[in-house]
Amino acid sequence: MTNININLQRIAYLLVILVISIYIIIIGKSLFVPVAFSALFSFLLLPICRGIENWLPYRPGAIVMSILIALLPILIAIGLFSYQLTTVLQDMPSISGQLKKGISHIFNLAERFLQIDSTSLEDWLRTNLTTILDTPLQLLGNSLTSSTAVLAGLLVTILFTFFALLYRTSFKNFALSQFPRGVREEATHILEQVQHVAQEYLYGLLLVIFILGTLNSLGLWLIGINYAAFWGFLGAFLAIVPYIGTTLGGIFPFIYALATTSTVWQPAAVVLLYGTVQALEGNIITPKVVGSSVSINPMAALLSLFAGGLIWGISGLVLALPLIAILKVIMDHITPLQPFSELLGSDLYKKSDIFLEKYDKEEYRLINYFSERRRRNL
Repeated sequence: MTNININLQRIAYLLVILVISIYIIIIGKSLFVPVAFSALFSFLLLPICRGIENWLPYRPGAIVMSILIALLPILIAIGLFSYQLTTVLQDMPSISGQLKKGISHIFNLAERFLQIDSTSLEDWLRTNLTTILDTPLQLLGNSLTSSTAVLAGLLVTILFTFFALLYRTSFKNFALSQFPRGVREEATHILEQVQHVAQEYLYGLLLVIFILGTLNSLGLWLIGINYAAFWGFLGAFLAIVPYIGTTLGGIFPFIYALATTSTVWQPAAVVLLYGTVQALEGNIITPKVVGSSVSINPMAALLSLFAGGLIWGISGLVLALPLIAILKVIMDHITPLQPFSELLGSDLYKKSDIFLEKYDKEEYRLINYFSERRRRNL
């Protein structure tokens, strides 16, 4: 049996570097989050910018035009949402009383058909309903008070995006200059793959938002819920936050339906609608539209989401999947990290034998990089 002498000093160095790096990433959130978003947005706008540059050779002007083209639909959507939100908030005083009636009606039906004594629960809800309804409004108020910080972050992101597009050729040449001439072609291929993954993810995400918004809005309209397009696309935009956003997007129209409709089947239909759409989104829409570009298995996706949420909060949840997909592309081209790239792959369960068939070689064993023998060879 061969003994492997582990160099604990090398492992300690690696752990120290990891801890310091994570700490810097956490405390530097205000800087790194806009930089990360600007990198993704620059990948998204790059084809538009190149197209404009074909007939407008002045690059700064082409970049400004591409940013305006991207911002125009966003500003229109924000305007429409703001108008609808103002209308909904104006109806809130009457919604509270209607919601109490709706809950009482549901409890009466439950007590009649299911023989459940719901008096105490109904009394508790009647007493605390105002507080429950005020919670989302308080969250909205807190969001509005922090709107200055959000606006500042958005402006910084747009500014970074402008400079990333303006200096993209210099950044690319700088990156290539760090590699020997013999491997620059492969380095160029890696950069192109990273760009492709980011673009496909963002395009796919926009398509998923449109599909979900259309399905939600159409379903709510058929059910008879007012402001169907507002609630439908609100849920679709919240779906940007994986796993959590879709659920939150369904809670608001359910409460609204419970307060503004006189039947039981309509709130129940809203729950059924969002449950069905969420099942379609998680199992068919997102895997087909976005999954083909990300190629990350569910376990790796969940771990990356948890890590992103712990490090950067909501921003980390949004950035986790594209960043882990980009990391996978890079690991595909680093020999000792290729087995780890396979562990992240979407078809991992179909490749269980690949680790013993392809990667059962010394150059793929990460432990060798921490052994005394490796150090002596170096």
